[in-house]
Amino acid sequence: MIAEGSVLTPGRLLVATLLLPDTISFQVPARDKDGRFKSGSKGSSLPNTAGNTTLSSSSAQPRPAASIHSLAAVDTSNGAMSDHIQRSIPPQRVAPTKMALQPTSILLPPLPTAPRFFRSTSSVGEAVTTVPKPITKKADRLKDQDRPALHQRASYHGHLATPPPSILAPPSDSKVGLGNVFPEAAPRPPLNQPRSRIGDHPTINIHKTQPHRRPSIDSAKVFAEAPWTVEKATSGNIGLHNAVNSIQGQLSKRIWIGTLGMATDTLNDRTRGDIKAELALDHSSIPVFVNDLDFEGHYHQFCKQILWPIFHYILPDNLRSKTYEDGSWKHYVAVNRAFADTIVENYRQGDTIWVNDYHLMLVPNMIRERLPDASIGFFLHIPFPSSEIFRCLHVRKEVLHGLLGADLVGFQTYSFARHFLQTCSRILAVESSPKGIQLENTAVNVGIFPIGIDTKSLNVKRQDPEVAQWVKVLKEKYAGMKLIVARDKLDYIKGVRQKMLAFERFLNLYPEWQGKIVLIQVALSTSEQNEFQGQVSDVVTRINSKFSSLSYQPIVFLRQDITFSQYLGLLTAADLCLITSLRDGMNLTSHEYIICQEETKNPLILSEFAGTYGSFGACLRINPWNYTEVAEAIHEGLMMKDDEKALRWNELRKHVCTNTAQFWATDFVSELIKVHGDVQRRYSIHIPLLNMQVVLPQFQSTKRRLLLLDYDGTLLPYERLSTVRTKGKTSHGDMIKVVTQLAKDPRNLVYIMSGRTRESLDEVFSGIENIGLCAEGGCFLKPVGKSAWEDQVQEGTDMQWRKKVMEMFEYYKERTPGSEIEEKAIPIVWHYRQADNPSYGLWQARECQNHIEEAIGSIYPIHAVVGRKCLEVMPRDVSKAHATKTIVETLRQQYGEDAMDFVLCIGDDRSDEDMFVYCNGLNLGDEHRVVTCTVGSKSSEARWFVPGVWSVLQGLQVMADVEQASA
Repeated sequence: MIAEGSVLTPGRLLVATLLLPDTISFQVPARDKDGRFKSGSKGSSLPNTAGNTTLSSSSAQPRPAASIHSLAAVDTSNGAMSDHIQRSIPPQRVAPTKMALQPTSILLPPLPTAPRFFRSTSSVGEAVTTVPKPITKKADRLKDQDRPALHQRASYHGHLATPPPSILAPPSDSKVGLGNVFPEAAPRPPLNQPRSRIGDHPTINIHKTQPHRRPSIDSAKVFAEAPWTVEKATSGNIGLHNAVNSIQGQLSKRIWIGTLGMATDTLNDRTRGDIKAELALDHSSIPVFVNDLDFEGHYHQFCKQILWPIFHYILPDNLRSKTYEDGSWKHYVAVNRAFADTIVENYRQGDTIWVNDYHLMLVPNMIRERLPDASIGFFLHIPFPSSEIFRCLHVRKEVLHGLLGADLVGFQTYSFARHFLQTCSRILAVESSPKGIQLENTAVNVGIFPIGIDTKSLNVKRQDPEVAQWVKVLKEKYAGMKLIVARDKLDYIKGVRQKMLAFERFLNLYPEWQGKIVLIQVALSTSEQNEFQGQVSDVVTRINSKFSSLSYQPIVFLRQDITFSQYLGLLTAADLCLITSLRDGMNLTSHEYIICQEETKNPLILSEFAGTYGSFGACLRINPWNYTEVAEAIHEGLMMKDDEKALRWNELRKHVCTNTAQFWATDFVSELIKVHGDVQRRYSIHIPLLNMQVVLPQFQSTKRRLLLLDYDGTLLPYERLSTVRTKGKTSHGDMIKVVTQLAKDPRNLVYIMSGRTRESLDEVFSGIENIGLCAEGGCFLKPVGKSAWEDQVQEGTDMQWRKKVMEMFEYYKERTPGSEIEEKAIPIVWHYRQADNPSYGLWQARECQNHIEEAIGSIYPIHAVVGRKCLEVMPRDVSKAHATKTIVETLRQQYGEDAMDFVLCIGDDRSDEDMFVYCNGLNLGDEHRVVTCTVGSKSSEARWFVPGVWSVLQGLQVMADVEQASA
């Protein structure tokens, strides 16, 4: 964790997310009866949801249409706005007045807002919204004449007026719009509006009215000349916005990169330039302008219709046509390309780039192709599915390659990260480890960063008197009853229907609770398809009709959002919080519930399919598909003793307060900086060719040298397995000669580090005295000057895994002609070097590796090591690096800290990389006294490389000859 007050990033932090934290509101004139804009009209405004009041043109006084000449300077040399730009006419702001809310009923909804991007349209592209009246006391209701003429202006982003798009998402009953562009595509509903975290705002119901209104012919001119203001967006990834803003003091500068969440085709270049300058000056944001058609195809089609279901384990039952898939994919690529272009244009040396969520999964590699040395991180805010699900995606390789352009890929939970690693290994045939993915010339790190909430900000919100007032109302209204609360999108992955069925099971199993318990379910709007598949209303109606009475209703089902104060009041007054997600990310409602339960400390019931499940061990865990289990958990939570409640709550609160939004953002950014530095140090700088003019003087000037030499692929080329065990076939005259010559020098301690068996090494090197041997990848060690082998495997290690691995290797051997199994004393190796089809052998090796790690690696302490066209399974606690550490520690015990003053370590494959890392960490006073060298020019931890085996023997021969001449 970075100390408070220190700077995380060396340069700016560029945060890319689909929607910016801010957007634009235009002040447009009213329309006449023919749909034309009236000249000289003052215009109209929508409700300002941030303050629950209505702003008019006279009260808001929006910014006049800015001219680019009103700016002192604009630095467009690299696409970024200068920090020194000053406006000559600053926009005027008027703080909105908050409407008094009378908490007389739990059914009181807030003033609604419009969806954040495209909304229902008429047949000619005219957008119209209608706003339902809030249910309050009669005296508090707004009169019709007091409402703004909403039908006279276009509206997108909440209370914001924006230009009409060129392509809009039609309502479900529309026969125009995108239905004409993509005739085989089902109509798209309005964009889903997820709940914000802190400072959240409600949603709106959109209705299509006046379907035959003719569009205005002067709309482009009107919006070009209309005054506009920058307003806070009520949509987008609010949790990300709050988390990054909360650590702004630890950043040299933070810049947002994203779309405005509105149609922009109608805006001319001058208006776009003014908007860009305004956002850069006052909001540290760079807008990405994308074609409206591309955004529609990107978000509504590819993201919501293809990616979202697959990432939540839902395979489409009516597959789209190939034309639909290819068409939406092109839009997805186009939007990602626009983001990458904007980032590259504004990039400065030393900047850190953070790309967020599944909307932008191609961006990391698009940037990497043009900025190979940039620090790039990617974080996925939704689950990552298993390889069996992800492989059904028709562009699976393209998506994975896009993600692998990042230095660090972050996930919410361990299971999401594991699924990603296994998917890359299986589909791309790349080498994976718990740390990440190993590519040919670089490495991609994978990390787990569970997101949290801003507990300080939430506690401030809880102090609002309105929250206490709602808590009082709820307790009075439901006096003598137990309250179960829940708030979910009405989406089939949220498990609302399963929750209702489980609650029905609870009332049947425990009839004593009938009439004494109420479930309050807040259901947020989502797509019509999801609502239909959920079929929640029918279940709720059945339960209420079965268990209700004149004075009692078991389920209060609210089909709209509530104010944040009402939400906090519900969480505070609750006796239980019930979360039954069928597949979810972190579900931060559980975190907020814990904080709100500071006084009563009531239990939390959490689905095992929610990302939070792995961290909340003290909650009541349930399988939402098991209705009886959920019913029993409800009963257990209601009957729980106070001391147990307090014990569980204290543990949960400790986790929530530790893993906050600030910690998440700081942890990810700091890890990205560290990982990028490691990658740059290891791979970005080309590994130089071994320079004997540098090595030889160091070698000659030292008195005790440790030489660690790999065998196969280093001292000798790889041979067929059938010749490995044949005496004499593997001995090479030149190799034996140079090794013998080096071993004769008493100043040299020569060790052969091999994966071969003890018998094989004894046969090859039996004629050489004073040589050390390491067999089976570090499992056995024969020190210099000794004749007995020492076992490096910890005593008592369970070896029953060998039988299971052999059965698995036999299975893959039968299905891979030409492959062979080599059974050693400890490890077991499956070779596919001589397979009839090497590509098929590689694919089988990846399948086998995943199979072993899932089925056996989770039970026994083993790991599957990928070698040169082989797969070796061995205990986790042994390796060449571990054997090297044993050798060095033994020498230091024998000769002291100055036991050696020169180390030469040469190897050729991944099994040698850990040995390189250990040797590079040895401090011998001069970095040139530790020579780590790999065979072949490739990404490696080694500091030098040689072209091939013959170069290794030549270099060793030069060392031996120099010593013989000097003697």
